[in-house]
Amino acid sequence: MENVLCEKKEQLILNNIFEDFKVLLQDSDAAEEKEKVKNSLKKMADTTTYLILGDEGVGKTSLLNAVFQDMVSFSDDFPGELCEYRWGEQELLTPVSDGMQKKFVTSENMRGISIVDTRGINRFSDEMKIKVKEQIERSSAVFVVFSADNIRSPKLWDALEGCPQKRMLFFLTKSDLLSQEALQANIEKVKKYMEDSGISAPVFPVSITSGGGQGVTNMDEVRAYIRENVIGNNPMLHKQMENVAQMRKIIVQMKESFALRKQQYESDHEILQKINQSLDDYMLNHKKFLDSFTGKVAAEISKDIDNYEREIISKLDPYKIKERFRKREDFEAYLNMVNENYRTMMSDSINQKTIEAIKSCLRDLETVFKEATGYFNTRETILVLNDKFYGTLSISRRQMADETREMVVSTGELYRTLSDASETLFMQIWNERKKYDNKIRNSKAASTVGGAAIGGYAGATYLTAALGVAAGSFAGICLLAIGAIVGALVIKKMAKELYAPYAANQMEEATGKCIEQFKEEVNHTRVEMIEQVTRQITTIFEDELASVDNCFTEFRMSVNIDERKIPMLEQKMQEAEELLLKLDNI
Repeated sequence: MENVLCEKKEQLILNNIFEDFKVLLQDSDAAEEKEKVKNSLKKMADTTTYLILGDEGVGKTSLLNAVFQDMVSFSDDFPGELCEYRWGEQELLTPVSDGMQKKFVTSENMRGISIVDTRGINRFSDEMKIKVKEQIERSSAVFVVFSADNIRSPKLWDALEGCPQKRMLFFLTKSDLLSQEALQANIEKVKKYMEDSGISAPVFPVSITSGGGQGVTNMDEVRAYIRENVIGNNPMLHKQMENVAQMRKIIVQMKESFALRKQQYESDHEILQKINQSLDDYMLNHKKFLDSFTGKVAAEISKDIDNYEREIISKLDPYKIKERFRKREDFEAYLNMVNENYRTMMSDSINQKTIEAIKSCLRDLETVFKEATGYFNTRETILVLNDKFYGTLSISRRQMADETREMVVSTGELYRTLSDASETLFMQIWNERKKYDNKIRNSKAASTVGGAAIGGYAGATYLTAALGVAAGSFAGICLLAIGAIVGALVIKKMAKELYAPYAANQMEEATGKCIEQFKEEVNHTRVEMIEQVTRQITTIFEDELASVDNCFTEFRMSVNIDERKIPMLEQKMQEAEELLLKLDNI
C-alpha cells in the first residue's frame, strides 16, 4: 500500500500554478501581486515536519521506520541530541551544530518532508529542553512515545505542557508484550496524565517487533489518521487557501488589463497608420520634386560652365595676353579671378534656388505636421494611469504622445518661420539650427531630453540666435559648398604655356594645346560638380525628411513593440483562463 504521507499531487499542481502565475506577471507593474506570488511559492517550499520524542530505549527510531516505511532508513546512531532527515540532491551528513545533525537523503519521497529523531529526553539538559520546545512549535506533527509498560516520564510530560494539542500523537510501543487488561489500564493512565496536562490527542498502542497483536493499531491506520486529522488531506492547499482566492481575483483583473492594453494598442496603431500614410504621400511627392529640381540645377550648372568655358577660351590669344598683361603672374591672377567670379556666381544662383526649393518643401511639411497634430489630438487614453498591471506603460505612452505632439507643433512653427523668411534670415536660422542639432546629437544627454524640450526649445533657440545676429548681406552664407571650376595648377600651367617667350612663334600650336587641355579639365569638373551639388542637395532634403520622421520615432517604436507583443498578450490571456480552470479543478 502506498504511504499516504508521501502523496503530494495537490502540492505539485499548486506549485506549478503559482510558477505559471509568476511568469504571467513578469512584464506587469503589479509589485504587490508579485510579492504575494513570491511568498506563496516560498510557502510551497515549506516542509511538513515530524518530530518524535520519548525516553531512551522506548523504540523511537524503530517507530519512525515503521511509519515512514520505504522513505528513508533511520538509525539511532547519531552524535548529537537531534538528527533531522531532509531531501537533498546528494547524500550528505552535516557536522553537529547546537546539538543537531542534518542528514540529506536523495529519496524523492522525502521531498517536502522533514523528520527529526531525538535522543532520550530523559537525558536532555535544561538548555536542550528549551530547544525541543522550539522544535515542537515548528513541527507539523509530534510523535510522543512511551513504552507500554512505563508511561511515567516527568521530563517528557513537562516538555509537552502548553504545546499545540492538534499536532500530537501518543504511541505506546511494545504493546504486544502486555496483557489486554494491563495495556488498557496504561492507556487510561496516559489519557489521565494528558487531561491533567491539558492535552487532547489520540493514543496508538503499537508493536514494533512482532508486527501485531490484540489491541495493537495497524500502521496504515496511523498514517491515515495523520493524513486526515493532523496535516490534512491537502495540507499545502489548506495553507494556500487565502492566496488561491487572491490569485483568482488578480487573474480576473489581469484579463481586464490585458483587454485594455490591446484596445490601447489598436487605437495607437490606427493613428500611426494615418501618420505613416501622410509621410509616405509626402515622401513620394517629394522624391518627384527632388528629381526634377536636381535635374534643373544640373542643367543650369552645365550652362554656366559652358559660358565660363567660352569666356576663358576667348581670352587665350598670346598676342592679346602680352598686350594686356605685363607679367605672367598678372595673367594667372586674371584667370583665377574669372574662375572665382564664376564659382561665386554659380554658388549664389544654386543656393538661392535651393533655398526656394527648401522653403517650398517646408510649406508642404507644415501641412503634414498639422495633420499629425490633429491625429494626436484624437488619441484616447484607454489604459488608465493607475492600472496596477500596466500603469507605467500607460504613463510612458501618454508622456510620449504629449512630447511628440509638442515637438510636432514646435517644429511646424519653425518650418513656417523658415518658409516665410528672407534669404538672409533663412540662412541665419538654418545655420543656428544646424549648430543646435549637432550639439544635441553629440551630447549624451540627448537620450534623456524629452521631445517637447528638444522641439519647443529648439525652435526658440534657432529664432533667438538668428535674430540676435546683426543683419548682413547674403554673400558668404550658403547651403552648398562649390569648389573651383578649374584647379589652380591647370591655370598656372595655362599661363606658363601661353606667356612663354616662344609662344608667339608657335601661337596656333600652343593655343590649341592649351584649349584642349582646358576643355578636358572643364568637362571633368562639370561631371564632378554636378555630382557634388546633386549629392549635397539630396543630402539636405533627406536630412529634412529624416528630421520629420524622427519626430514620431518614439511613438512608432512603442506601437511596433506592442505589435510584436500582441500575440504573446493573447497567449497570456489564454493562460489566465487556463489557470482559472486549474484552480476550479483543485
